[in-house]
Amino acid sequence: MNKFKKIILNNNIPLYLCIDPSMKNTFVSYNVNYGSSGLWFNFNNRGKDYKVTSGYAHYLEHLLGEHSMFGNMYENFDRRMQNANAYTSQNHTSYHFKGLKDIEKSIEELIMSIDSPVFESKDVEATRHAIEEEASSYCDNPGVLLVDMVDNNLYRGFDKFDSTYSPIGNRQTTQEITLENLRNCYDAFYSDDKKYLVIAGNVDEKRIVDLLNNIYSKIKPHKSTLVMPNIDFSGIKEKDATLYRDVDTPISSLGVKVRKPDYLSMKEFNYCMNIIKKYLFNSRAYNNLNKSGIVDSFEYGYLTNVGDYINFIQSFTTSKKEECCKRLYELLSKKEITAKEYDLAKKELIASEIRNMEKKYNYVENFPGRLYYTQDYSDSEFYRSIDYEEFMSSISSFDFSEYTIGEVKRLSRVKK
Repeated sequence: MNKFKKIILNNNIPLYLCIDPSMKNTFVSYNVNYGSSGLWFNFNNRGKDYKVTSGYAHYLEHLLGEHSMFGNMYENFDRRMQNANAYTSQNHTSYHFKGLKDIEKSIEELIMSIDSPVFESKDVEATRHAIEEEASSYCDNPGVLLVDMVDNNLYRGFDKFDSTYSPIGNRQTTQEITLENLRNCYDAFYSDDKKYLVIAGNVDEKRIVDLLNNIYSKIKPHKSTLVMPNIDFSGIKEKDATLYRDVDTPISSLGVKVRKPDYLSMKEFNYCMNIIKKYLFNSRAYNNLNKSGIVDSFEYGYLTNVGDYINFIQSFTTSKKEECCKRLYELLSKKEITAKEYDLAKKELIASEIRNMEKKYNYVENFPGRLYYTQDYSDSEFYRSIDYEEFMSSISSFDFSEYTIGEVKRLSRVKK
């Protein structure tokens, strides 16, 4: 199940094809390497400089699918008894569906909707209200905003998010989105070199490839004319930052960024950081902090990638923020992982990977995100191939000195 065959179509768009006779439904996703990160806030296209705020990638996701030349693409798929959706991540946008029949018709409609868009003012306005509500809901979650603030503060010369700390903005930034800039962002970032297809199911390779080449033969090529600025990812914007929101309990977060060593591939780097994350915040580490009265509970804990860096962010509730962060940072910096701990963490990763593989449709739906970070799809055999000595040698030079601490406090408290 973990073997995808990469096929380059006639227009150079890659198809990642997984033929699996055991899959009753066929899964299809059309993906664009353009997301909500601040990587795309400043750019030059066709010789002209542009600057936008957050929310454009997410707005395009709604606009292209809900107001296509076929009407609402998702409603059309629903009428064919197909499960369709889309999402915008930090690094890519994915439009996808799965179903039992009329697959070829939906593949053509999916590609035509994304590659031959309809940009009309009435559609932009019809989309605006729903996104305002979604953005407001996001900004009402102080724990999520805290993590995004910490993520943003890990970079001195780069805003991963604007001042809203939200990848989709807030009501005000949503109201400021314009039809002209939506067209500009589409023209800059929806070029063919940023697109790829993922198809999995009991399908015939030749029939699928012939179908796709025929569809693309009717679409005008979208060549890239984009020039991106050089971005400085080094340094820390703020060591200690505070948000004030209406919360009953303060929430704290520690964010650390690590640059990929030259001797590791991104896939190996991701693996090493996942092991460190699982070791540092396993039940034993939590129990020690909890028993000593330092931490009340752990909240969010995850890894994100920006360029050659991996950000490791952990949120928690505590009345002893500085002491908790100090203890967590000491654990991280010492890198004292025993062979037994490594073996347990590796087995957990392998078990998780096998479980994911058994959930076939989740597995292929998550493929685009994993592909972006690792350049190929990790599997349990790769995890098994790295022994303890190799792992310890790999992490020996990891530098955890760039970190930031954030906190959400009650709105009633006045910042001194």
